[in-house]
Amino acid sequence: MFGYNIAKHPVLDQKMICLWSEEDHYRRSEAKLLPGFGSNLCSFMVEGLEYLHQAPMPVIGTKFFGTPILYPFPNRVRNCRFTFDGTVYQLPDNDGGRSLHCLVADTRFDYEIPVVKDDSISVATHLQIKPGHPVYEHFPIANRLDLIYTLKNDCIEIDLKITNLDETKRFPFGFGIHPYFNVFGSKAETLLHVPAKKWMEAISLLPTGNLIDMEKAPADLSNPTPLKGLTLDEVWFGMDPKKPQSISYQAINRKLVLKASDIFTHSVTYTPLLEPFFCMENQTNSTDCHNLYARGFEKESHLLILNPGESISGTLQFFVEKIS
Repeated sequence: MFGYNIAKHPVLDQKMICLWSEEDHYRRSEAKLLPGFGSNLCSFMVEGLEYLHQAPMPVIGTKFFGTPILYPFPNRVRNCRFTFDGTVYQLPDNDGGRSLHCLVADTRFDYEIPVVKDDSISVATHLQIKPGHPVYEHFPIANRLDLIYTLKNDCIEIDLKITNLDETKRFPFGFGIHPYFNVFGSKAETLLHVPAKKWMEAISLLPTGNLIDMEKAPADLSNPTPLKGLTLDEVWFGMDPKKPQSISYQAINRKLVLKASDIFTHSVTYTPLLEPFFCMENQTNSTDCHNLYARGFEKESHLLILNPGESISGTLQFFVEKIS
């Protein structure tokens, strides 16, 4: 049985949509969403275990907790600007001469009433960026982002659709998520697996465009690797939907599998040494994708480009399973 209610986030003054599944009067899984705060999936619980770091974190700012949406670009943009089709786009400086983590992390999305089915419950949110919207001032191409969050037993799925609403301009963009995952047990018992093809060499966290074999990366996550001791903020290239990322929590005998469709060619791993969380971020493109594309690294950047009226869709999924 599936159900929902609408409450308030305990810290933020934000409306929170709570979805759940029940078995024999026991809550099997739960998900909580903040549509007015960037459509942030701020909680995902299975059998009473919370997989997402929910509370706003003063050290890195209240925008970043749960699962921020990174759009229309993930991560950093060099010098806060890029040029596309002859137009220079100037972005906000929020990272010492760079633009960091998109434009919509705390933007209000509209939402619809959740839909209950026999095997799931879903809620749709959307953001339409047109003249007059604050984001349009920095990225003046009309577009729309639709997200559908579907909760099933042991699983949350995010279906996305991006549409270029502009009548004349091509829309160059990227999409990603930035989930902050909790640690269960010790970091030595938490194994990260990112089966990418290559590591993207970087200088000051900005990729050079060079693709390096995984065994020469700061850590070779193509094999399950303990979180303990890792201090990564790295971009990975060549993700395969048949080989999803995963987190093995040996202390609780659970694996969190991060499935993604084929538009998600990149991933970022962020593992701050002293924090009780870490991030594994499925993305459609590289950090600084617009500038890499302009320098001729089209494959490496995987910048997505929609002609007027075109759309593209994709799917992400967090799935919990027992470790066999």
